[in-house]
Amino acid sequence: MAAVISADSACDLFPDLYRERGIGIVPLYITAGGKTLRDISEIQPENLFDEYEKSHVLPKTSAPPPADFFEKFREYTKNGDGVVHFAMNSRFSSSYQNACIAAREFGNVFVADTLTLSGAEGLLALRAADRRDKGLPAEEIFRAAEEEKGRVRTYVLLDTLDYAVRGGRATMLQAFGANLLRLRPCLLLDSRGELRVAKKFRGNFTQVCREYARFILAQPNPDEGRAFIATTGMDEDLFREIAGMVRGSGKFREVLTARAGCTMTTHAGPNTLVIFYFEK
Repeated sequence: MAAVISADSACDLFPDLYRERGIGIVPLYITAGGKTLRDISEIQPENLFDEYEKSHVLPKTSAPPPADFFEKFREYTKNGDGVVHFAMNSRFSSSYQNACIAAREFGNVFVADTLTLSGAEGLLALRAADRRDKGLPAEEIFRAAEEEKGRVRTYVLLDTLDYAVRGGRATMLQAFGANLLRLRPCLLLDSRGELRVAKKFRGNFTQVCREYARFILAQPNPDEGRAFIATTGMDEDLFREIAGMVRGSGKFREVLTARAGCTMTTHAGPNTLVIFYFEK
């Protein structure tokens, strides 16, 4: 049997990476401006805060229901293929639990709780696609992903904590302290799926982005394979400069870039920059 690789839309393999690598997408739902829409297919991240500017009501995300996963898994397995599905951090969403409910109806669907999100989830899905292309079966691909998911590194540079506060990811005290001191925090999403502050930067955003990139590139034992850089929307020239710094470091054979989808954008807010990679 062949293997099918899928992920929820928090993986941020957009706009075309998921198509190029043959990775199925199960969209999360975004509620904004009184409407609930499917991530990516019905609402784009660049339009996410149009209504927020008027109403100051933050968009909300919700997991696909089990029925959505069931329909996708039924489609993927109709020829007898196995499925490896990657779900965003179960601490942040019920996407994993709902996918597991649907997977019980099939004998060859394996659901991985990535304990992460965005490009880190995408990196795991891409490695799974590499193994699929080598002809490995679904269960073997799933076991490999379970073993290596603790080695993926996610460092999130926030321009502001305001959106994290409104989304319940940071306390008002943390936001007050950061804003008062004009600090921009770098958060590490650790191997247990928990966020913690890895470093605090002070200065204008352009300067901080460069310092952040140097901080990431100084981390020990990076896997030289593939890195991923995503933004929730920032100056394009600055984003290209940061991507150039990462590529120019020679630490990775491949460096992918993407505009983060609606899920990451909702919780982190605009002007967020994230570098993802595997540790050896």
